Amino acid sequence: MVWLNYNSMGGFIDVALRSLGSFLNLDFDGYELVVDNASSDGSFERIKKFIEEKRPGGVRVKVVRNERNLGYAGGMNVGWEARDPDSKYVAFVNNDLIPTPQSLTKLIEYMEGDEKIAATNGLIKYPDGKTIYAAGWAVDDILTGIGVCNGRGLADCSTVDKPHLVTYADGSYMVVRVSAIKAVGFDGKPFINETFLYADDALLGIRLWNLGYSSYYVPVEAGIHHASLTTKSTGFIRYYPIRLSLSCMP
Repeated sequence: MVWLNYNSMGGFIDVALRSLGSFLNLDFDGYELVVDNASSDGSFERIKKFIEEKRPGGVRVKVVRNERNLGYAGGMNVGWEARDPDSKYVAFVNNDLIPTPQSLTKLIEYMEGDEKIAATNGLIKYPDGKTIYAAGWAVDDILTGIGVCNGRGLADCSTVDKPHLVTYADGSYMVVRVSAIKAVGFDGKPFINETFLYADDALLGIRLWNLGYSSYYVPVEAGIHHASLTTKSTGFIRYYPIRLSLSCMP
């Protein structure tokens, strides 16, 4: 599992530590891989101390610190390269998402049934616990992500209780099959470093689709997403979507 941090001390370190603590205590046998994108605000040191104090005895943790901020795509790729070489699945998670205890086990159990399922995500909600952040994603011709049932309540989403194909799994908490990424990923990696932030998960989903694999929404409670806290805290919440849109123009 790759849990990515960047300058979380600026207003949401409490959420980041809740996120990390929840992932450390998942009902799953495995290990946590923490990647820090060259944080300069003291959050890296705070997170290391938290791990030392709170890590359960049966959980292995590997901490990797980048020399510079590589964004979501580059940071996750660093984590991918540092994974256990025998891993069958890798989960990519944000530091502002609080998972449910059995979410990872249930997502992987679903993937075990079909070798062509390369990526999954479960039901992700906003912090109110009632509004859907995403039940999978679709994408249009200019890479605009369309969250399935985004902003709706559970009763207003007819597909929330059913597994369904999606264009791509949500990058805030997605599980990928290692063999699929190694076979058809971007030079054997899940993401394109140059995207930096946004569209990285969408591009992966599109590539998987084009090369014979699929992505699924699985109807399991995955977690609560305090969306965009990193970009809000750094003041770049508007910059990166505009940057992405301009890069997609003909």
